[in-house]
Amino acid sequence: MWTALLIAATSSAQAGAFPYPVDTRTLDNGLTVYVVPMPTPGAVAFVTWMKVGSRDEVDEGRTGFAHFFEHLMFFGTDTLGGRDREREVLRLGIDENAWTWLDDTVYHGLVSTENLPRYVEIEADRFQHLVLTPDDVQKESGAVYGEFRKGQASPDNAVEVALWAEAFTTHTYGHDTIGYEADIADMPTAHGYAMTFFDRMYRPEHAHVLVVGDVTADAAHELVAQYYGPWKPGSEPRPELPEEPAQEELRRIDVPWPTPTAQRMVMAWKVPAFDPSTPPAAVLALTEDLLLSSVAPLRQRLVRDEALAYELSGGTLDQVDPGLFRIAVTLREGVEPAAVEAVIREELAALAEGVDDATVDRTADHTRYSFLSSLDNPKKVAEALGWHLRRHGDPASLDTFFDHYAAATPADVSALVGDVFVDEHLTVATLVPEAPPPEAAAEEVSP
Repeated sequence: MWTALLIAATSSAQAGAFPYPVDTRTLDNGLTVYVVPMPTPGAVAFVTWMKVGSRDEVDEGRTGFAHFFEHLMFFGTDTLGGRDREREVLRLGIDENAWTWLDDTVYHGLVSTENLPRYVEIEADRFQHLVLTPDDVQKESGAVYGEFRKGQASPDNAVEVALWAEAFTTHTYGHDTIGYEADIADMPTAHGYAMTFFDRMYRPEHAHVLVVGDVTADAAHELVAQYYGPWKPGSEPRPELPEEPAQEELRRIDVPWPTPTAQRMVMAWKVPAFDPSTPPAAVLALTEDLLLSSVAPLRQRLVRDEALAYELSGGTLDQVDPGLFRIAVTLREGVEPAAVEAVIREELAALAEGVDDATVDRTADHTRYSFLSSLDNPKKVAEALGWHLRRHGDPASLDTFFDHYAAATPADVSALVGDVFVDEHLTVATLVPEAPPPEAAAEEVSP
């Protein structure tokens, strides 16, 4: 019976960079299923990866609903209520959780092979038959408001929220995943909209499923088809997103902070959408590694040699739409942001002038080895593959990405730096803390 649910589009990809075979099949309802058998006796990762994030929140006054739904999806169905579901998951010994971001909402569980059929049944049930009452929506909105308030207490969060809002004037990347406070405050009465969001976005064509671990491909596909096959496609098209106009000038924003703390600065350049099948994505990733790795000159200068910063982080975020390449710095007390910015610009200029072949080759080998080393359990394999597949649906493109990475040259890096890391693409956000009282001015402020 289950074979009738499969479109004749079965493929198998044996990765070079990705060391496990990936068996890909698509159900008639549009759901794509990726099965990765690997030697993890008795353990399986099962993931339903929704291609839904805060980027899809296009309705006025309704930011934060992708994240809100991550919470609401645990309320249960007529078949298995929320508390009964929780007890069943505990009984089965399943380690499960979920997360939401700009482009993704992901529900993941680590389960024993023998309990996988029951877990697939439970998961498929809630994606097709979720039941929400107005009381459920009102109750859970309080938890979201609590998360929002916690974020308000973080200086790192404050500078990031301001940065994205300044960098994106039109596209939905401009609002934080948790949403605007006014929209969160309206969530308790938004039961009707919650059901509309579920009906519009929680459809099989907006999802893929990954089964990774101690399984066989045919048996896993049969199991997913049995329970997810009846999931009906949506009748509405995916919402159209507003297109972000090209940025043509340097933007700066100061973010006031009401208490003393270490100053923060984030420099962010617009970059193309992540497409692992093309060389530019790999060259940008190589540039990130050359610029921000633990042994990179920029980190050594800022953190160790010149002692200008406590911390340095950032890089590209592999976004589905054109996004940002960020360099975030926590400054030491008394250091001017201009001094840190000057060092960052100097190191970018050094990359543009050229880096030696040996450094590029060493970096490429280290990155590939680190990726392979990270794939040591089914959960990590599912996360790595699922992240990639949200951005490009062909598992083979992961190999293509690493092929382009290995083929990238110093000249490629120089050209990319010259094209991307320019002021016309740059937004700078600086956290400006309130000065400490005079008697405490001589004391160093911790980050």
